[in-house]
Amino acid sequence: MKLSDNEIIDKLFDRDEQAISDTEEKYGSLCRKIACNILNDYSEANACVNTSYFNLWSSVPPNKPKSLKAYICSIVRNNALRMKKKNPPQSDDMFFMELSEAFQGVRDAEEEFDSKNLSSCINSFLSIQKEENRKVFVLRYYYNFTYKDIAYALRIKEATVKTKLFRLRDELKGYLEKNGYNV
Repeated sequence: MKLSDNEIIDKLFDRDEQAISDTEEKYGSLCRKIACNILNDYSEANACVNTSYFNLWSSVPPNKPKSLKAYICSIVRNNALRMKKKNPPQSDDMFFMELSEAFQGVRDAEEEFDSKNLSSCINSFLSIQKEENRKVFVLRYYYNFTYKDIAYALRIKEATVKTKLFRLRDELKGYLEKNGYNV
């Protein structure tokens, strides 16, 4: 039986090494999926996930995450992005190309606003969206899930995912313009 997040966090605070095995059992496949989506290499993804478990062990305590799932997924994503930065791909990343439609006309968004302001604006945009739309957006642009994976995870049609993302990008562009971004 899988333990609850709180039980695993308690084990981490007790420095019980079984907490890492429990985390792997509960979230290992999700963590590898996120890492693979970013790195496009299964062996690198496994290395990333293992590093992430070490980071989890090192950071809890003192941190006490509200959601173990969100916490470990964020660690995995950040580690994967760091690994990808060290070995950049030869071609443009399709996820960022897709999202860049909302930023047409802006050569470098950081020239006008720092990335924290842009991030805050995107978070504000997402906060006014329906829950399913937020999930679709985050799964696609934060965790790099495919349309098919998003459809499966949310139990909706793949065409619905594509339509939602198209509309969200268009709405995001308008929201950014309304908030002073020259897109």
